[in-house]
Amino acid sequence: MGTVGIDVPDLDDRTYEEILTEATNLIPAYAEEWTDLNPHDPGIAILEVLAWLTETYIYQLDRVTDDHREKYLSLLGERRRPPTPASTRLRLQLPADTAWAHVPAGMRLSATDADDADASYWFETDHPVTLTAATLECVLTVTDAGKTDNTHANRTEGMFYRAFGDDPAAGDLFYLGFDADPFAHTRTMTLTVRYHDADLPEPATHGSSEPSFTPSVDPVWEYRHEDDDAWRRLTVEADGTNAFYRSGQLTLALPDDRSATGSDTDTFERPTDSHSSVRTWLRCRLETAGYEIPPQFDAIEPNVVSVSHHLSVTDEELTAVDRLDDVPALDGQTYAFERSPVLSATVFVDGHRWHEVPDFDASGPDDRHFVLDREDGTVTFGDGIRGRVPPADASVVADYVAGGGVAGNVPATAVWHVSDQTVSIDGPVDSADVDVEPLAAATGGTDGETVDDALARVRRARRIPSRAVTADDYRSIAAQTPGLRIGRTNVLLEDDEITIVVVPFAPPDVGAPEPSEGFVRAVRQYVSERKLLGDRVCVTGPQYVGLEIEVTGRARARYAGSGHDAAVRTAIEEFVHPLTGNGGDGWPFGHTLHRSDLVELLAELDVIDRIDEVAITAHGGATIDDGAVRIDDTALFAVENVTTSLSNRSDSATGGE
Repeated sequence: MGTVGIDVPDLDDRTYEEILTEATNLIPAYAEEWTDLNPHDPGIAILEVLAWLTETYIYQLDRVTDDHREKYLSLLGERRRPPTPASTRLRLQLPADTAWAHVPAGMRLSATDADDADASYWFETDHPVTLTAATLECVLTVTDAGKTDNTHANRTEGMFYRAFGDDPAAGDLFYLGFDADPFAHTRTMTLTVRYHDADLPEPATHGSSEPSFTPSVDPVWEYRHEDDDAWRRLTVEADGTNAFYRSGQLTLALPDDRSATGSDTDTFERPTDSHSSVRTWLRCRLETAGYEIPPQFDAIEPNVVSVSHHLSVTDEELTAVDRLDDVPALDGQTYAFERSPVLSATVFVDGHRWHEVPDFDASGPDDRHFVLDREDGTVTFGDGIRGRVPPADASVVADYVAGGGVAGNVPATAVWHVSDQTVSIDGPVDSADVDVEPLAAATGGTDGETVDDALARVRRARRIPSRAVTADDYRSIAAQTPGLRIGRTNVLLEDDEITIVVVPFAPPDVGAPEPSEGFVRAVRQYVSERKLLGDRVCVTGPQYVGLEIEVTGRARARYAGSGHDAAVRTAIEEFVHPLTGNGGDGWPFGHTLHRSDLVELLAELDVIDRIDEVAITAHGGATIDDGAVRIDDTALFAVENVTTSLSNRSDSATGGE
């Protein structure tokens, strides 16, 4: 669908005939003696040639090619985005008689479409993974609220659970029980976390800015075998989950000194019935809490690896395109890769490394530069003025990564195999004996961006403020801090300071979302890089005013007995919720809560027959004036307690007899 705008007129719409006629009509004014204006006249023939050339120049002038538009993109500091590779997760299963194996990054696998045997695609592992024969038997969560067995949810597709409960606090524990010791034959193991984000917004992005969020939480991993007397602390060698803020891989390692360095006490009785097969425990202990969203997992499991649709090629000699045998060297010579698209490339000419540049505009005659066309899979060298020309008999060799595109989005039914042309697996197993099971379809593969798509993206990006000048600019920039899920922002302008209040996104059952110190620090850093020189900026979380509400009245006759508190409390919490209250926009910052608002709200509940009294008590920086709770501009409400005293209609009628 095209964009609606002003039609750009042709700069010159004259035709060849009109140009020739205009020139012929001017002859008497400049050369009276020129009287033969017939086509056989040499002068007229020259005019015809010039009119033809003029028409071709007009034609070129009226057209802007993709090359011109791509150069315009470059002037804006942008480039077309290259193809991106699809990715998915695979479960690797060891043979029954194998205890362990170490799969390196870059191991090659093939995926064949079950509906088209000729459609085969190459994938490579994104990271190393240590495989173990130990089976994950149970998953437990232990908090002050009690113990929760999440084993079934961890194994069942479509279910999720919260690893540290609904309100993670320091000291909460997350246990994994194995039927054997995963560290029996190796000092490392890999766990894959599938973070449940189906009901969460995507983390914010802003152009090409990279996330700078460092979590404030401190999860500590520990290990204990059934024969051990105490827990041993594990080293986290790699954490792709960013402390359980996203999906990713965890690589845990036993320290070289295997003495007990962890906690020497358990906080739960070891299960002996339903999980009697457990021989080794891993646990994650929250030393410091502060999650905006309680970590929620679809699953955590060993022996899972992520793979991407690309193929690494080394020492490939490139082929010259349209090379002429009788020409010693060509200006702007192009060489082609055997495979395309190309995601990245390192090029050597006669053993010397040359360097990729977006174009030759800033290249000198001696610069070893090349331009990479990722979509077509070619490299182009300079012309001797802008960029050096390789010798005619030069050896052009490349190490490159080919792949990407929508073709790599293979379905979940694809058949996977470990390639026999790949790096070897470390361990007592042959790569051909490893079974591969896809956990999902491959997704995320895109073709290279067209010029039209790139220009449309740039236009959208230009509408988003990149420099904070007005209050709306500050509000928008803070809300788009990369890597964060921000629910709301508010900006207060004072004489000498700009205050930005940020409310992180949180699930509906989190009534008072609080940003952690790392969350606030990330917003502050991002805004500070874009504020005006001299502006003083303070970033903070909201001040929550706690509400205790007592409702007195009468319930409808069909709601006999107690149990009214839940319906009343839910209605009040939804009404004043920081993110979803006030009709879905969130309760306004600093907005006064009137007793009459609650009376009107509760009177509409099906359970309520009559409201006699609503008593409000507020804690934390609020004033109550004649039933109105007034708060500061940085404040919001959080419901602490709701009690109801609702008599039943039949009870009232009986009492009146």
